Amino acid sequence: MIYCRRCLTPNTRPNGRFNADGVCPACEFTSRTRDVNYLARFHELTAIVKEKTRTNRERRHNCIVGVSGGKDSTRQALWVRDKLGLRPLLVSVAYPPRHLSHIGAANLANLVSLGFDTLVLGPAPRLSKELVRAAFFRFANWCKATEMALFSGVPQIAIERKIPLILWGENPALQVGDMGTLGSSIWDGQNLVNSNTLAGGDLSWFTEVAGTDRRLSPYKFPSRESLRRARVQTVFLGPAWEDWSMPNNSSLAIAHGLTHRPAGPEATGDLFGTSMIDEDWIVVNMLLKYYKLGFSRGTEAANELIRAGTITREEGIPYADNYDEACAPEYLASFCRYIGITEAEFWAHVKKFAHPVLFDVSGPRPVRRFRPGHGLIA
Repeated sequence: MIYCRRCLTPNTRPNGRFNADGVCPACEFTSRTRDVNYLARFHELTAIVKEKTRTNRERRHNCIVGVSGGKDSTRQALWVRDKLGLRPLLVSVAYPPRHLSHIGAANLANLVSLGFDTLVLGPAPRLSKELVRAAFFRFANWCKATEMALFSGVPQIAIERKIPLILWGENPALQVGDMGTLGSSIWDGQNLVNSNTLAGGDLSWFTEVAGTDRRLSPYKFPSRESLRRARVQTVFLGPAWEDWSMPNNSSLAIAHGLTHRPAGPEATGDLFGTSMIDEDWIVVNMLLKYYKLGFSRGTEAANELIRAGTITREEGIPYADNYDEACAPEYLASFCRYIGITEAEFWAHVKKFAHPVLFDVSGPRPVRRFRPGHGLIA
């Protein structure tokens, strides 16, 4: 098990890589941005946006921002409207009613109260539940279905409403390390379809569950050709955003009415209670990610703080130690009830997908054989 020399990213990250010095892409990008002229970058982004929206001057909306109602999407929506001067339509692919948390509903309502037109798409609840169950058993990743709908809904609406510009926050290739999404420039989001989530977007298993393709339209990402014909372009905002960070986004969103999750990081792995708060079972999926890849929320939070210079690499190790495996019992119990299994069945299945080198699966649940930041324990 190999780790980035600057942060705690391991070589198990999908679509990741290290350079000749053993440094991950996100740390490479961070080191290159220390002397960036962000004002110049902002003007560059403004020019790109102006060119894409010049034919939509009279329309009610000249861009789309995908939102969940969380800290990042709240800040993106405000920045796009108030800093770039655009007229965004916010598009949220919401979880079905029994899945969406009260906090998630409140935060979507908060975006409306901030003056945004917000379109909420809701995949059919019964099929969504069937797909969540199937994704758990097939991939130990129940989010595989819901993430397909989340990413697909925004470009579908862009094509339908003839809105040529989609704006996302972070560039996942540069700021997280998912190199499959790397485009022709720091702004180019046209390769988002190659992200770890969407690149595995074969819908054959969806059809097996749904019984017919007619039920699957919310889960189908538009083809490159259909996006090209509609002249829809995806642009990342992150490279122009000097103070984009988990603490800053959380503080600003809370100041604008965001409701945070009261549970602490020992229950969720979320340091600030503001990440992925539109539903509760993401905590379960982060646990599944940990057993498959050897890292999760604690590592990701530590990495962001390390790159910001807030903590050292060594100081980040306790974050991974304490929070990567965080999942309060009530989240696990609720998820098992939703898909109709016992907790014993949950753990028996998880052990089938746990990384066979990184975890000992001889007991009731996987036990790690490594120490974050160092690797396998002899």
